[in-house]
Amino acid sequence: MEFNFQGKKALVTGGGSGLGRECALLFARSGADVLIADLRPERCEQVAEEVRALGVKAIAYPVDVTNYEQVSAMYQKIVSEWGTVDFVVNSAGVCLTEELTKQSLKDIDASIDVNVKGTLYSCREALAIMRSKKYGKIVNMSSIAAKACLGGFSVYSATKAAVLAATASLGREAALDNVNVNCILPGIIKTSMWEEILDQLAGSDQAKRDEVWAEWNKGTPNGKPQDPIDIANMVAFLCTEEARYITSQNIGVDGGYTF
Repeated sequence: MEFNFQGKKALVTGGGSGLGRECALLFARSGADVLIADLRPERCEQVAEEVRALGVKAIAYPVDVTNYEQVSAMYQKIVSEWGTVDFVVNSAGVCLTEELTKQSLKDIDASIDVNVKGTLYSCREALAIMRSKKYGKIVNMSSIAAKACLGGFSVYSATKAAVLAATASLGREAALDNVNVNCILPGIIKTSMWEEILDQLAGSDQAKRDEVWAEWNKGTPNGKPQDPIDIANMVAFLCTEEARYITSQNIGVDGGYTF
């Protein structure tokens, strides 16, 4: 379907790469101005330039989503520049894999801080703006790992299940204020995050990486490779008025991997 977001203002965390970047670009192609937030300044600016090339406005905003003051300042920035925020996509995340007894406390804390606290901090600020104006769409990124809980992914699965549960609660909290909160469970997609997962599972041996990647993809029932645009299309749909009655939902976009 064609999306028309002319005049809308979107904010995407983790917008410097992968799924976040794809969402930012689809918003831009559909007419929305986009604030691209990412931990790495150079990635923010690169995607912001791509957004501007599509004829809309962009703000490149380096942010550490685990720092509440920085997240709050980010929302102050978009409101001061553009007056409001209509759509928020919380795509910032990390996937640090290891059996729990072997995983470092540093990695456990990082997973919780980025995936859970980072999402909640952003939702808290977004909801304060959206509920006051009686309009807004928030889409959080969970993962199939929230349901397909495999060995070595215990902490990651727990954090993504927390996103799923928080989304359901927040959607109910904001329902009477015309704010929709949903989350997507992406499947297996060759993004920079998955490259990092392959680093952890297979190291630098390309043959081993290919073997691990092929093995993981066997679990997708439809047998087709998945692309970031598959996720971005669902994000965009959830931000349309046609999706006005969808809230508090977790939606798998994974080729049938979960149900």
